[in-house]
Amino acid sequence: MSSGAGKTVCVTGASGYIASWLVKQLLLSGYTVKASVRDPNDPRKTQHLLGLEGAESRLKLFKADLLEQGSFDSVVEDCVGAFHTASPVYHRVLNPQAELLDPAVKGTLNVLSSCAKTPSVKRVVLTSSIATVAYNGKPRTPDVVVDENWFSDPDYCKGLKLWYTVSKTMAEDSAWKFSKEKGIDMVAINPAMVIGPLLQPTLNTSAAAILKLIKGAETFPNATFGWVNVKDVATAHIQAFEIPSASGRYCLVERVVHHSEIVKILHHLYPSLQLPQKGRKMSSGVGKTVCVTGASGFIASWLVKQLLLRGYTVKASVRDPNDPRKTQHLLGLEGAESRLKLFKADLLEQGSFDSVVEGCVGVFHTASPFYHDVLDPEAELLDPAVKGTLNVLSSCAKTPSVKRVVLTSSIAAVAYNGKPRTPDVVVDENWFSDPDYCKGLKLWYTVSKTMAEDSAWKFSKEKGIDMVAINPAMVIGPLLQPTLNTSAAAILNLIKGAETFPNATFGWVNVKDVATAHIQAFEIPSASGRYCLVERVVHYSEIVNILHHLYPSLHLPQKCAGDKPYVPTYQVSKEKAKSLGIEFIPLDVSLKETVESLKEKGFVHLSSLY
Repeated sequence: MSSGAGKTVCVTGASGYIASWLVKQLLLSGYTVKASVRDPNDPRKTQHLLGLEGAESRLKLFKADLLEQGSFDSVVEDCVGAFHTASPVYHRVLNPQAELLDPAVKGTLNVLSSCAKTPSVKRVVLTSSIATVAYNGKPRTPDVVVDENWFSDPDYCKGLKLWYTVSKTMAEDSAWKFSKEKGIDMVAINPAMVIGPLLQPTLNTSAAAILKLIKGAETFPNATFGWVNVKDVATAHIQAFEIPSASGRYCLVERVVHHSEIVKILHHLYPSLQLPQKGRKMSSGVGKTVCVTGASGFIASWLVKQLLLRGYTVKASVRDPNDPRKTQHLLGLEGAESRLKLFKADLLEQGSFDSVVEGCVGVFHTASPFYHDVLDPEAELLDPAVKGTLNVLSSCAKTPSVKRVVLTSSIAAVAYNGKPRTPDVVVDENWFSDPDYCKGLKLWYTVSKTMAEDSAWKFSKEKGIDMVAINPAMVIGPLLQPTLNTSAAAILNLIKGAETFPNATFGWVNVKDVATAHIQAFEIPSASGRYCLVERVVHYSEIVNILHHLYPSLHLPQKCAGDKPYVPTYQVSKEKAKSLGIEFIPLDVSLKETVESLKEKGFVHLSSLY
């Protein structure tokens, strides 16, 4: 441990969790350490550092402010290496710019500016985060391997209000650009959730997450993170400084696990500890059985996924249980092995759903064909939609265990009735599409959804079935199924060389929000009637604009089909949706997730996106 004898290095934000361990290990390695803290007179920030082995003769404390230019000049002076760890870590902020972005980005550039003025500095090691790596809308599933070539997308993260992630991503990006410009040799360390023993007397964010679990929390978060020990992180910083060939970024993750696994490990270590038994908002289904019709579809697959995560046992109907394209993605879901049961059922066969519905407390009827080019509307759309819905409801009416049915309807059953739809018009759940009007326009899918929902309301009222309808607009977002669904195909068409975009205006919504709304509509006792789900209504020209912003080099259509004026936008009320607790994922995030998913599924090739 004598590699540092006779050498001086500096550590910024030295009183922090990682930095305290870094100072400790540097001192043990023989280095002289110049450590910056915000207030050298605060014993909570300095006492644990001053008590370290070697500190008396080789630790020098300096006051420095991330936002004060030149503040780090005296800290960096005469150092051969600089470890920049100073950056705030918290997730609930009122003013992201002042609380996170400025200290992270401006602070990093201030430290690097001091390094650029100091010829003795041979290398800078930046404490970054896995937050700068893994948040970009790409699917993250058990078979996906995240590595140092991944970069988080700050716009995507802003859309989700992940301000800490934005701050770290922008700080690291700024650091690489500045280092390249100034010829600074920099290495970045990107750890996941850092846990392990605390040297400092104050509680840091990651330790607080564990403390909460062991101090009587009723639920654990429905979140999956990478985890790594603080001692490994400190060691990696020093190795990245000392090994001449070290370069670029280094992800540090011992294992990626869901919080439920953290709870299991804690229970194994401390069997008598009172630990949360259930996931936050995710335990509602334990011991309950529900069924999902048309389970291999786009929305239904996400619904099955979320139901399994909430602990439900799911009886899922598919047309052909032996077709791996319809079932493999379902069977691979978390919880599927023990709690997913597949059934063969035919929408047009009376009684076909009796065995699926049997023993269920809830039924989610999503099965209904969704395509626009039809030769025989009656056979291809109307019969499966209307007769199929009545067949499922008939099975429900015969099954006393069923407490509620949630019907997957559509905004198509709401907004098409000949009324003007202009920017000042607000469509809501009291609107109903007119099937005769839609037949006249040959909008057969719209006719099928309108007639199916209308029949369902009449039948439910007659039979005393408690039914709720979910009416989403164009549903996009990541695909779980391997096949291409209609709404994703619309986006694929735009990014695969279409010469024109449609002169059409639609509402858009993320599939994850739609799945969540279905479950909330089942679980919330007061839920009733219909729920329109629309994050935003935009013309296709705006979809193209957003895609261009997300993927500037992508070849996208420049002009609209036809020469008529753009179909106007309109509004859709979000009031009822909010009562289900839905906070809509922004459209640009949904589009990014869709494109990344299409790429991951092989529908579009990487080279055409960048």
